[in-house]
Amino acid sequence: MINLISMGSDIGNITVNAFNAIIESDIIVNYDNLDLSDLDTYIKDKEIIVNDLDESEVVDESNNEVIIGLDESESFEETSDIYSKLEESYSKIELAISRSSQKNVALICSNKRNIYGIANLLIQISTKYDDVELKIYPAVSPIDYSSAVLGAPFNDFVSIDLNNPLVCDKELKNKIKSALKNDFVLFIHNPIGEEGDKTNFNLLKEIVNDFNDELLLGIVNERYSYEISCFKDINEESIREDSTLIIGNRLTYKLDDYMVTSCEYIVKPKFISQNIDFFERYLKDETPKGLDYDCEYLPCHKALEACDFCYCPFYPCADGLTGGEWIKNKDVWSCQHCDWIHLEEPCQAVRKGLEDILEDKNDLKTKHMELLKLRRECLLKTLK
Repeated sequence: MINLISMGSDIGNITVNAFNAIIESDIIVNYDNLDLSDLDTYIKDKEIIVNDLDESEVVDESNNEVIIGLDESESFEETSDIYSKLEESYSKIELAISRSSQKNVALICSNKRNIYGIANLLIQISTKYDDVELKIYPAVSPIDYSSAVLGAPFNDFVSIDLNNPLVCDKELKNKIKSALKNDFVLFIHNPIGEEGDKTNFNLLKEIVNDFNDELLLGIVNERYSYEISCFKDINEESIREDSTLIIGNRLTYKLDDYMVTSCEYIVKPKFISQNIDFFERYLKDETPKGLDYDCEYLPCHKALEACDFCYCPFYPCADGLTGGEWIKNKDVWSCQHCDWIHLEEPCQAVRKGLEDILEDKNDLKTKHMELLKLRRECLLKTLK
C-alpha cells in the first residue's frame, strides 16, 4: 500500500488521518527531501528514504526490482536539467511502488509549487504495474492556506499555475484574460519560474494592469506572512517562487487587515417608519429622481448625484464593499459612507431591476434575497 501524503503549506496543518497514515507506514519515501524533524518521535524506527537520485535506490523497470545507484551508462549528464529532475522524481515514485508490494509506504511530498502535490504523477505511473494499491490523503492546500491567511478573499475563483512548462504564452494569456473578464478571483501559484525567471509574471502584470490595476492583491508567503495592496502598488520584492498571489475581482475589498470578497453574509431586513413611507411613495412614483434640491439635508453624501433612493431597498446589505459599516457594539448597520446607491448609473440600474421585484412595500421584507441578488448584479454592472 502506498499512502500519498502531502504536507500542505505548513507541517503544523497536517490532517489527523495523514498523521496516522505516517505512523502506520513501514517505509517513508521523502519525495521533496522535506524537514521532518517535527515527526522524529513518531518515525525514528522507520526506514526513511530521502537522498537524491545518484545516492538512493532506484527501480529497474524491466523487472520492477530495486537496484542501488546508477552506473555510468545511465547517467543523465547529457540531458537537460528539466529531464534530470523529471527522472529523479519518477525514480522515487517507482521506488515507492516497488516497496509497496510488501510493506506500507508513506510517500511524503510538499505542494508548494503544485497545489495537487504529485497525485497526478503517482496515478499515471502506477498504471504501468499490476495491483498497485494507493490512498491519497488531502492536505491543507496553498489555496486554503492563503485564503485563511488573508481572511476571506474567495468566492468563485480560478487557480492558475503561472509557470507550467507545457502551457504556451497564448494559452496562459487566454486563461488570465478570461478569468478577469468573468469576475473570477485569481489564485496564482508558482509565480516565478526556474532560476528566478519572471517572464510569465511580467505577462501577468501587463494583462492585469491593462484590465484594472485597482484590483486588490494579496501576496502570501510562509509562516503566515502576507501583504495586501492594489495591484498597481505590487511589491515585487516580496514575491518568491513559492509565494502565492490572490488577485481579487471587483467585489473584493480590504476590511480591517483582511482581504474580503463580497459573498453571502445575509442579515434580516430592518425597517423604520420613514423607510416604509418612502417606498409607499416610491411605488406611486412620488419620490425624487435625480437631486432633491428641496431636501434640508442636501448634500448628505460626499459623492451625490441622485436622491432616488434616500432609503436603500437593500438595507441592511451588511457588505462593506461600498462603504457601509457596523457601528461598533450597537448592532446597527450605517450607510453614512456608502455613496454607490446615490450615483446616477447605479440608481438607473436599481430602478430598472426593481420593476420586476417590488410590487408592494412588504416585498422589501419577503423578497430580501431577490433584492440582494439585484444589488450584486447592479454592482457588477456599475463598478469600475
